[in-house]
Amino acid sequence: MAGCNGGSPVGTGKGPQSLEVTYDSSPDAVDMVECQTSTLSATATFADDDGNHASTTDVSARVVWSSSNPGVIDVSNGDIETYAGSGSYYATGTVIARSTGSAVITATYADTMTASIGVNAAEISSMRISPVLTRMAPDSQTTFSLYVQPQLDQLEQDLTSSAVWSITDAGAPAVVSGVSLVTASRTPVDQDFTLEARLPACNKYLTQVMSIGNVSSLKLTYEQPEDQPVPVVLGDRVKVEAVFDDTSAPNQNLSGQVDVEAADGYNESNATTSVSSAATTTDSNGTTQLQLTPYLLVNGDEDRLNREIALKLTYDEDGIDMSTTTRVYTFTDTDMLSLRIDPTETNLQFPNLGQLQAYGTFEDGVERPVTRLVNWVLYDTGDSDLLTVTSSGINGGLMTPYDVGGDARVFATYDSDPAGELEEHATVHVLQQTDY
Repeated sequence: MAGCNGGSPVGTGKGPQSLEVTYDSSPDAVDMVECQTSTLSATATFADDDGNHASTTDVSARVVWSSSNPGVIDVSNGDIETYAGSGSYYATGTVIARSTGSAVITATYADTMTASIGVNAAEISSMRISPVLTRMAPDSQTTFSLYVQPQLDQLEQDLTSSAVWSITDAGAPAVVSGVSLVTASRTPVDQDFTLEARLPACNKYLTQVMSIGNVSSLKLTYEQPEDQPVPVVLGDRVKVEAVFDDTSAPNQNLSGQVDVEAADGYNESNATTSVSSAATTTDSNGTTQLQLTPYLLVNGDEDRLNREIALKLTYDEDGIDMSTTTRVYTFTDTDMLSLRIDPTETNLQFPNLGQLQAYGTFEDGVERPVTRLVNWVLYDTGDSDLLTVTSSGINGGLMTPYDVGGDARVFATYDSDPAGELEEHATVHVLQQTDY
Protein backbone atom coordinates (compact mmCIF):
# COMPACT_ATOMS: atom_id res chain seq x y z
CA MET A 1 0.00 0.00 0.00
CA ALA A 2 1.51 3.32 -1.04
CA GLY A 3 1.58 6.18 1.39
CA CYS A 4 1.18 9.90 1.16
CA ASN A 5 3.12 12.90 2.39
CA GLY A 6 1.70 14.17 5.64
CA GLY A 7 2.09 17.88 5.04
CA SER A 8 5.34 18.45 3.16
CA PRO A 9 4.90 19.66 -0.41
CA VAL A 10 4.82 16.63 -2.66
CA GLY A 11 7.31 16.69 -5.54
CA THR A 12 9.20 19.82 -4.45
CA GLY A 13 12.96 19.89 -4.03
CA LYS A 14 14.46 16.50 -3.51
CA GLY A 15 11.92 15.33 -0.94
CA PRO A 16 10.11 12.04 -1.33
CA GLN A 17 7.03 11.99 -3.51
CA SER A 18 5.71 8.68 -2.25
CA LEU A 19 6.50 5.68 -0.07
CA GLU A 20 5.63 2.04 -0.64
CA VAL A 21 5.95 -1.06 1.54
CA THR A 22 6.38 -4.39 -0.22
CA TYR A 23 7.05 -8.04 0.48
CA ASP A 24 8.96 -9.91 -2.21
CA SER A 25 8.46 -6.88 -4.50
CA SER A 26 4.66 -7.00 -4.09
CA PRO A 27 2.50 -4.46 -2.22
CA ASP A 28 -0.26 -7.04 -1.70
CA ALA A 29 -1.16 -8.28 1.77
CA VAL A 30 1.29 -10.83 3.15
CA ASP A 31 0.11 -14.33 4.07
CA MET A 32 2.36 -15.96 6.66
CA VAL A 33 2.13 -18.78 9.12
CA GLU A 34 2.47 -18.35 12.87
CA CYS A 35 6.10 -18.49 14.08
CA GLN A 36 7.39 -17.34 10.70
CA THR A 37 9.61 -14.32 10.12
CA SER A 38 9.70 -12.37 6.86
CA THR A 39 11.40 -9.20 5.70
CA LEU A 40 9.56 -6.15 4.37
CA SER A 41 11.02 -3.41 2.19
CA ALA A 42 10.24 0.30 2.10
CA THR A 43 10.88 2.21 -1.12
CA ALA A 44 10.72 5.99 -1.47
CA THR A 45 10.25 7.79 -4.78
CA PHE A 46 12.21 11.03 -5.15
CA ALA A 47 12.37 13.71 -7.83
CA ASP A 48 15.06 16.16 -8.90
CA ASP A 49 15.01 19.89 -8.12
CA ASP A 50 12.50 20.50 -10.90
CA GLY A 51 10.18 17.77 -9.68
CA ASN A 52 11.03 15.57 -12.64
CA HIS A 53 13.01 12.40 -13.31
CA ALA A 54 11.64 10.35 -10.44
CA SER A 55 13.97 7.77 -8.93
CA THR A 56 13.45 5.19 -6.23
CA THR A 57 15.56 4.43 -3.19
CA ASP A 58 15.39 1.60 -0.67
CA VAL A 59 14.76 3.29 2.68
CA SER A 60 13.97 0.13 4.67
CA ALA A 61 16.68 0.94 7.22
CA ARG A 62 15.69 4.62 7.47
CA VAL A 63 11.99 4.30 8.22
CA VAL A 64 10.43 3.58 11.61
CA TRP A 65 8.41 0.38 11.56
CA SER A 66 5.31 -0.18 13.71
CA SER A 67 2.54 -2.76 14.07
CA SER A 68 -1.14 -2.26 14.82
CA ASN A 69 -1.14 -5.55 16.74
CA PRO A 70 2.40 -6.26 18.04
CA GLY A 71 1.29 -9.01 20.40
CA VAL A 72 0.23 -11.05 17.38
CA ILE A 73 2.41 -9.77 14.53
CA ASP A 74 5.36 -7.62 15.51
CA VAL A 75 7.94 -5.79 13.42
CA SER A 76 11.54 -5.01 14.28
CA ASN A 77 13.50 -1.79 14.13
CA GLY A 78 16.62 -3.77 14.91
CA ASP A 79 15.62 -3.74 18.57
CA ILE A 80 13.85 -7.09 19.06
CA GLU A 81 16.01 -9.94 20.34
CA THR A 82 15.54 -13.21 18.48
CA TYR A 83 15.12 -14.95 21.81
CA ALA A 84 15.92 -13.97 25.38
CA GLY A 85 19.64 -13.92 26.05
CA SER A 86 20.66 -14.64 22.45
CA GLY A 87 22.42 -11.32 21.96
CA SER A 88 21.20 -11.29 18.35
CA TYR A 89 18.39 -9.14 17.01
CA TYR A 90 15.94 -9.34 14.16
CA ALA A 91 16.98 -7.10 11.30
CA THR A 92 15.11 -3.87 10.68
CA GLY A 93 11.90 -4.54 8.76
CA THR A 94 11.56 -8.14 9.93
CA VAL A 95 7.96 -9.16 10.57
CA ILE A 96 7.53 -11.65 13.43
CA ALA A 97 4.33 -13.72 13.53
CA ARG A 98 4.02 -14.55 17.24
CA SER A 99 0.58 -16.15 16.91
CA THR A 100 -2.37 -16.37 14.53
CA GLY A 101 -4.19 -13.24 13.45
CA SER A 102 -3.71 -10.05 11.48
CA ALA A 103 -1.97 -6.71 11.74
CA VAL A 104 -1.20 -3.65 9.68
CA ILE A 105 2.51 -2.90 9.45
CA THR A 106 3.37 0.75 8.88
CA ALA A 107 6.60 2.40 7.78
CA THR A 108 7.09 6.07 8.69
CA TYR A 109 9.65 8.12 6.78
CA ALA A 110 11.03 11.40 8.16
CA ASP A 111 8.03 11.69 10.52
CA THR A 112 5.87 12.90 7.63
CA MET A 113 5.19 10.10 5.19
CA THR A 114 3.71 6.69 5.89
CA ALA A 115 2.90 3.52 3.98
CA SER A 116 1.35 0.28 5.21
CA ILE A 117 0.85 -3.34 4.32
CA GLY A 118 -1.48 -5.96 5.77
CA VAL A 119 -0.09 -9.17 7.26
CA ASN A 120 -2.04 -12.31 8.10
CA ALA A 121 -0.70 -15.32 10.01
CA ALA A 122 -2.36 -18.74 9.73
CA GLU A 123 -2.30 -21.52 12.30
CA ILE A 124 0.22 -24.37 12.05
CA SER A 125 -1.35 -27.81 11.82
CA SER A 126 1.86 -29.87 11.63
CA MET A 127 5.66 -29.58 11.62
CA ARG A 128 8.39 -31.91 10.39
CA ILE A 129 12.18 -32.04 10.28
CA SER A 130 13.70 -33.28 7.02
CA PRO A 131 15.44 -35.53 6.27
CA VAL A 132 14.28 -38.08 8.83
CA LEU A 133 17.44 -39.76 10.11
CA THR A 134 18.16 -41.93 13.11
CA ARG A 135 21.83 -42.46 12.22
CA MET A 136 24.55 -40.28 10.73
CA ALA A 137 27.74 -41.57 9.19
CA PRO A 138 30.97 -40.75 11.03
CA ASP A 139 32.40 -37.38 9.93
CA SER A 140 29.30 -36.66 7.84
CA GLN A 141 27.25 -33.52 7.38
CA THR A 142 23.56 -33.02 6.69
CA THR A 143 21.62 -29.82 6.15
CA PHE A 144 18.26 -30.19 7.85
CA SER A 145 15.05 -28.32 7.03
CA LEU A 146 11.97 -27.44 9.04
CA TYR A 147 8.69 -27.59 7.14
CA VAL A 148 5.33 -26.54 8.57
CA GLN A 149 1.84 -27.10 7.22
CA PRO A 150 -0.60 -24.25 7.81
CA GLN A 151 -4.10 -25.15 8.95
CA LEU A 152 -5.91 -23.83 5.88
CA ASP A 153 -5.41 -22.42 2.40
CA GLN A 154 -1.63 -22.47 2.24
CA LEU A 155 1.11 -24.69 0.88
CA GLU A 156 3.64 -26.29 3.19
CA GLN A 157 6.14 -23.62 4.24
CA ASP A 158 9.91 -23.83 4.68
CA LEU A 159 10.70 -22.20 8.04
CA THR A 160 14.28 -23.47 8.25
CA SER A 161 15.75 -19.98 8.46
CA SER A 162 13.14 -18.83 10.99
CA ALA A 163 14.18 -21.58 13.43
CA VAL A 164 17.02 -21.72 15.93
CA TRP A 165 18.81 -25.06 15.49
CA SER A 166 20.80 -26.65 18.29
CA ILE A 167 22.08 -29.91 19.74
CA THR A 168 20.57 -30.00 23.21
CA ASP A 169 22.85 -32.62 24.81
CA ALA A 170 26.05 -31.72 26.64
CA GLY A 171 29.08 -33.49 25.18
CA ALA A 172 27.16 -34.59 22.09
CA PRO A 173 29.16 -36.06 19.18
CA ALA A 174 27.70 -33.51 16.75
CA VAL A 175 27.55 -29.74 16.30
CA VAL A 176 25.34 -27.29 14.42
CA SER A 177 26.90 -24.60 12.24
CA GLY A 178 25.48 -22.04 9.85
CA VAL A 179 21.70 -22.26 10.00
CA SER A 180 20.99 -25.99 10.18
CA LEU A 181 24.12 -27.87 9.08
CA VAL A 182 24.80 -30.75 11.46
CA THR A 183 28.31 -32.22 11.49
CA ALA A 184 28.79 -35.58 13.16
CA SER A 185 32.03 -36.58 14.87
CA ARG A 186 33.88 -39.78 14.03
CA THR A 187 33.10 -41.31 17.43
CA PRO A 188 31.50 -42.42 19.68
CA VAL A 189 29.12 -44.69 17.83
CA ASP A 190 25.62 -45.26 19.28
CA GLN A 191 25.60 -42.22 21.59
CA ASP A 192 22.26 -40.47 21.15
CA PHE A 193 22.06 -36.74 20.55
CA THR A 194 19.01 -34.56 20.04
CA LEU A 195 18.62 -32.03 17.25
CA GLU A 196 16.15 -29.28 18.12
CA ALA A 197 14.51 -26.81 15.75
CA ARG A 198 12.85 -24.07 17.79
CA LEU A 199 10.77 -21.23 16.39
CA PRO A 200 11.53 -18.41 18.83
CA ALA A 201 8.78 -16.16 17.52
CA CYS A 202 6.19 -18.43 19.15
CA ASN A 203 8.38 -20.94 21.05
CA LYS A 204 7.14 -24.00 19.18
CA TYR A 205 9.80 -26.64 18.62
CA LEU A 206 10.48 -30.09 17.21
CA THR A 207 13.25 -32.58 17.95
CA GLN A 208 14.92 -35.52 16.24
CA VAL A 209 17.08 -38.04 18.10
CA MET A 210 20.05 -39.48 16.20
CA SER A 211 23.37 -41.19 16.79
CA ILE A 212 26.50 -41.94 14.82
CA GLY A 213 26.19 -45.33 13.16
CA ASN A 214 28.56 -47.78 11.53
CA VAL A 215 28.26 -47.71 7.74
CA SER A 216 28.06 -51.08 6.01
CA SER A 217 28.15 -49.88 2.39
CA LEU A 218 27.57 -47.07 -0.05
CA LYS A 219 24.46 -47.41 -2.21
CA LEU A 220 24.29 -45.87 -5.70
CA THR A 221 20.97 -45.14 -7.42
CA TYR A 222 21.14 -44.21 -11.10
CA GLU A 223 18.64 -42.19 -13.10
CA GLN A 224 19.73 -43.56 -16.49
CA PRO A 225 19.56 -47.23 -17.63
CA GLU A 226 22.71 -48.97 -16.41
CA ASP A 227 23.18 -51.22 -19.44
CA GLN A 228 23.04 -48.44 -22.04
CA PRO A 229 25.30 -45.56 -23.13
CA VAL A 230 24.29 -42.14 -21.83
CA PRO A 231 23.47 -39.29 -24.25
CA VAL A 232 26.11 -36.61 -23.79
CA VAL A 233 23.39 -33.97 -23.85
CA LEU A 234 21.78 -35.58 -20.81
CA GLY A 235 24.34 -37.11 -18.46
CA ASP A 236 23.37 -39.18 -15.43
CA ARG A 237 21.99 -38.25 -12.02
CA VAL A 238 23.29 -40.43 -9.18
CA LYS A 239 22.25 -40.56 -5.54
CA VAL A 240 24.95 -41.76 -3.13
CA GLU A 241 23.71 -43.03 0.23
CA ALA A 242 25.23 -44.50 3.38
CA VAL A 243 23.68 -47.82 4.37
CA PHE A 244 24.03 -48.60 8.07
CA ASP A 245 24.70 -51.78 10.02
CA ASP A 246 21.51 -50.82 11.85
CA THR A 247 19.08 -52.01 9.19
CA SER A 248 16.22 -50.06 10.78
CA ALA A 249 17.99 -46.76 10.09
CA PRO A 250 17.07 -44.76 6.98
CA ASN A 251 19.89 -44.28 4.49
CA GLN A 252 21.79 -40.98 4.66
CA ASN A 253 22.40 -38.98 1.50
CA LEU A 254 26.14 -38.46 0.96
CA SER A 255 26.00 -37.38 -2.70
CA GLY A 256 27.85 -34.16 -2.02
CA GLN A 257 30.40 -35.64 0.38
CA VAL A 258 32.31 -38.18 -1.70
CA ASP A 259 35.67 -37.69 -3.36
CA VAL A 260 35.49 -38.61 -7.05
CA GLU A 261 38.29 -39.93 -9.24
CA ALA A 262 38.61 -42.22 -12.22
CA ALA A 263 38.65 -45.87 -11.25
CA ASP A 264 41.84 -47.80 -11.99
CA GLY A 265 42.43 -48.22 -15.69
CA TYR A 266 40.17 -45.36 -16.82
CA ASN A 267 40.98 -41.87 -18.10
CA GLU A 268 39.58 -39.17 -15.82
CA SER A 269 39.17 -36.84 -18.82
CA ASN A 270 36.28 -38.94 -20.13
CA ALA A 271 33.76 -37.54 -17.61
CA THR A 272 33.18 -34.67 -15.21
CA THR A 273 31.06 -34.51 -12.08
CA SER A 274 29.21 -31.85 -10.11
CA VAL A 275 26.68 -31.73 -7.28
CA SER A 276 23.19 -30.27 -7.54
CA SER A 277 20.29 -30.36 -5.09
CA ALA A 278 16.62 -30.86 -5.87
CA ALA A 279 14.04 -29.08 -3.73
CA THR A 280 11.77 -32.11 -3.47
CA THR A 281 11.72 -35.87 -3.38
CA THR A 282 9.13 -38.27 -4.82
CA ASP A 283 8.60 -41.66 -3.19
CA SER A 284 7.66 -44.97 -4.77
CA ASN A 285 3.96 -44.15 -4.29
CA GLY A 286 4.29 -40.96 -6.31
CA THR A 287 4.00 -38.64 -3.31
CA THR A 288 6.08 -35.49 -3.77
CA GLN A 289 7.15 -33.38 -0.82
CA LEU A 290 9.68 -30.73 0.06
CA GLN A 291 13.10 -32.17 0.89
CA LEU A 292 16.53 -30.85 -0.01
CA THR A 293 18.01 -33.76 -1.99
CA PRO A 294 21.61 -33.61 -3.29
CA TYR A 295 22.64 -35.60 -6.37
CA LEU A 296 25.94 -36.31 -8.09
CA LEU A 297 25.72 -35.37 -11.77
CA VAL A 298 27.97 -37.29 -14.17
CA ASN A 299 28.55 -35.70 -17.58
CA GLY A 300 30.54 -36.79 -20.61
CA ASP A 301 32.84 -34.82 -22.89
CA GLU A 302 31.46 -34.36 -26.41
CA ASP A 303 35.03 -34.55 -27.72
CA ARG A 304 35.62 -37.91 -26.03
CA LEU A 305 32.55 -39.93 -26.96
CA ASN A 306 32.25 -43.72 -26.75
CA ARG A 307 35.18 -44.00 -24.35
CA GLU A 308 34.58 -46.00 -21.21
CA ILE A 309 34.97 -44.62 -17.72
CA ALA A 310 34.08 -45.81 -14.24
CA LEU A 311 34.35 -43.55 -11.22
CA LYS A 312 35.70 -44.40 -7.80
CA LEU A 313 33.69 -42.70 -5.05
CA THR A 314 35.35 -42.46 -1.65
CA TYR A 315 33.72 -41.28 1.55
CA ASP A 316 35.80 -40.02 4.50
CA GLU A 317 39.22 -41.08 3.22
CA ASP A 318 40.91 -40.02 6.47
CA GLY A 319 38.33 -41.78 8.62
CA ILE A 320 36.24 -44.81 7.73
CA ASP A 321 37.66 -44.67 4.15
CA MET A 322 34.78 -46.40 2.36
CA SER A 323 34.78 -46.65 -1.43
CA THR A 324 32.59 -47.93 -4.22
CA THR A 325 32.81 -47.90 -8.00
CA THR A 326 30.12 -46.66 -10.35
CA ARG A 327 28.80 -48.39 -13.42
CA VAL A 328 31.01 -48.21 -16.50
CA TYR A 329 29.88 -45.19 -18.51
CA THR A 330 30.12 -44.44 -22.20
CA PHE A 331 28.66 -41.24 -23.55
CA THR A 332 27.13 -41.03 -27.00
CA ASP A 333 25.94 -38.32 -29.39
CA THR A 334 22.37 -39.52 -29.88
CA ASP A 335 19.32 -37.28 -30.04
CA MET A 336 15.69 -37.72 -29.09
CA LEU A 337 13.12 -38.85 -31.67
CA SER A 338 9.94 -39.03 -29.59
CA LEU A 339 8.65 -37.93 -26.21
CA ARG A 340 6.08 -39.09 -23.69
CA ILE A 341 4.88 -37.82 -20.30
CA ASP A 342 3.92 -39.92 -17.32
CA PRO A 343 1.21 -39.63 -16.17
CA THR A 344 -0.76 -38.19 -19.07
CA GLU A 345 -3.66 -37.33 -16.77
CA THR A 346 -3.59 -36.74 -13.03
CA ASN A 347 -5.38 -35.08 -10.12
CA LEU A 348 -3.49 -32.45 -8.13
CA GLN A 349 -5.16 -31.63 -4.81
CA PHE A 350 -4.16 -28.41 -3.10
CA PRO A 351 -1.96 -28.14 -1.02
CA ASN A 352 -0.10 -31.20 -2.35
CA LEU A 353 2.76 -30.93 -4.82
CA GLY A 354 2.94 -32.95 -8.02
CA GLN A 355 5.76 -34.23 -10.22
CA LEU A 356 5.51 -35.09 -13.90
CA GLN A 357 8.08 -37.35 -15.55
CA ALA A 358 9.22 -37.24 -19.16
CA TYR A 359 10.73 -40.09 -21.18
CA GLY A 360 12.37 -39.85 -24.58
CA THR A 361 13.14 -42.49 -27.19
CA PHE A 362 16.50 -41.76 -28.81
CA GLU A 363 18.02 -42.57 -32.19
CA ASP A 364 19.50 -45.77 -30.78
CA GLY A 365 15.98 -47.01 -29.93
CA VAL A 366 16.44 -46.71 -26.15
CA GLU A 367 13.85 -44.91 -24.01
CA ARG A 368 15.41 -42.85 -21.22
CA PRO A 369 14.24 -40.50 -18.44
CA VAL A 370 14.54 -36.91 -19.74
CA THR A 371 12.63 -34.93 -17.11
CA ARG A 372 15.69 -32.71 -16.52
CA LEU A 373 16.30 -32.18 -20.23
CA VAL A 374 12.95 -31.01 -21.58
CA ASN A 375 11.26 -27.65 -21.10
CA TRP A 376 8.04 -27.58 -19.09
CA VAL A 377 5.53 -24.86 -19.91
CA LEU A 378 1.91 -23.74 -19.53
CA TYR A 379 0.56 -22.49 -22.87
CA ASP A 380 -3.20 -22.26 -22.39
CA THR A 381 -4.87 -19.06 -21.22
CA GLY A 382 -5.77 -19.26 -17.55
CA ASP A 383 -3.65 -22.30 -16.72
CA SER A 384 -1.12 -20.15 -14.85
CA ASP A 385 -3.97 -19.20 -12.50
CA LEU A 386 -4.32 -22.87 -11.53
CA LEU A 387 -0.72 -23.96 -10.96
CA THR A 388 2.93 -23.26 -11.64
CA VAL A 389 5.43 -25.70 -13.14
CA THR A 390 9.22 -25.58 -12.80
CA SER A 391 10.46 -25.09 -16.34
CA SER A 392 13.71 -27.06 -16.47
CA GLY A 393 16.67 -28.56 -14.68
CA ILE A 394 16.81 -30.82 -11.66
CA ASN A 395 13.42 -29.55 -10.42
CA GLY A 396 11.83 -29.63 -13.88
CA GLY A 397 8.21 -30.82 -14.01
CA LEU A 398 7.47 -29.90 -10.38
CA MET A 399 3.86 -28.69 -10.11
CA THR A 400 2.65 -26.33 -7.39
CA PRO A 401 -1.14 -25.74 -7.36
CA TYR A 402 -3.18 -22.78 -6.25
CA ASP A 403 -6.29 -23.31 -4.14
CA VAL A 404 -8.63 -23.05 -7.11
CA GLY A 405 -10.33 -25.73 -9.14
CA GLY A 406 -9.97 -26.34 -12.86
CA ASP A 407 -8.21 -28.28 -15.59
CA ALA A 408 -4.82 -27.35 -17.01
CA ARG A 409 -2.46 -28.75 -19.61
CA VAL A 410 1.24 -28.99 -18.80
CA PHE A 411 3.46 -29.29 -21.87
CA ALA A 412 6.91 -30.82 -22.21
CA THR A 413 8.87 -29.63 -25.25
CA TYR A 414 12.24 -30.44 -26.77
CA ASP A 415 13.99 -29.22 -29.92
CA SER A 416 15.42 -32.31 -31.63
CA ASP A 417 17.82 -31.99 -34.57
CA PRO A 418 16.50 -35.05 -36.45
CA ALA A 419 12.83 -34.84 -35.40
CA GLY A 420 12.19 -31.12 -34.99
CA GLU A 421 10.19 -29.76 -32.06
CA LEU A 422 8.78 -32.52 -29.88
CA GLU A 423 5.78 -31.69 -27.73
CA GLU A 424 3.52 -33.69 -25.44
CA HIS A 425 1.18 -32.66 -22.65
CA ALA A 426 -0.45 -33.96 -19.50
CA THR A 427 -3.92 -32.96 -18.34
CA VAL A 428 -3.91 -31.89 -14.70
CA HIS A 429 -7.16 -31.67 -12.74
CA VAL A 430 -6.45 -29.10 -10.02
CA LEU A 431 -8.72 -29.61 -7.01
CA GLN A 432 -9.37 -27.10 -4.27
CA GLN A 433 -8.65 -27.98 -0.66
CA THR A 434 -12.40 -27.87 -0.02
CA ASP A 435 -12.99 -30.52 -2.72
CA TYR A 436 -12.03 -33.38 -0.37
